[in-house]
Amino acid sequence: MDCKLHQAFRLCFKAHKNQEIESCSPSMPYSSHPIDVANKLRFVGGVTDEDMLAAAYLHDVLEFTDVTLAEIKEQFGERVAGLVLELTRREPLDIEMEGKSDVERSELRSRMMLDEISRMGPDAQVIKLADRLSNLVMAFQTRKGDRLTRYLAQTKRILEIIEPERNPALWKAIDDLIPKPKFDV
Repeated sequence: MDCKLHQAFRLCFKAHKNQEIESCSPSMPYSSHPIDVANKLRFVGGVTDEDMLAAAYLHDVLEFTDVTLAEIKEQFGERVAGLVLELTRREPLDIEMEGKSDVERSELRSRMMLDEISRMGPDAQVIKLADRLSNLVMAFQTRKGDRLTRYLAQTKRILEIIEPERNPALWKAIDDLIPKPKFDV
């Protein structure tokens, strides 16, 4: 029997074929990211819900590939399609970016993402925690200086928005990676 997770894994791999994670050197296939998110969701977060795991595999397909919401709905059902839609980021319009510096553009994207996360349902927020954990591990290898500092600040804001009770293990795994200020006693 061909289970939903196998189908989602194959669609993830096919949809992200020939895409690469741009910030890595040597470059990694993009599909390694959603696979890592699904693995973190399952093995760090302890999630066994097939729809949530399938959505983790597919969480970036609407944003970065030509897969449509209708295709996801047809193949995986309403719940998976809804989760993937909740996890799909909206990019600012050109008019919203006009005249802004790189830092201002980054701040706008960040505010938009944080607002989207605050409106997500509980299951989408848990998948978002697994996504952030995956991205955070990579960020320590690929971001430096101000870019890393801004990413860590954004991550702290995500942890303020998503309650630890959503998934204590994922929440704690992220919190444990964020450097804490050291105080002399």
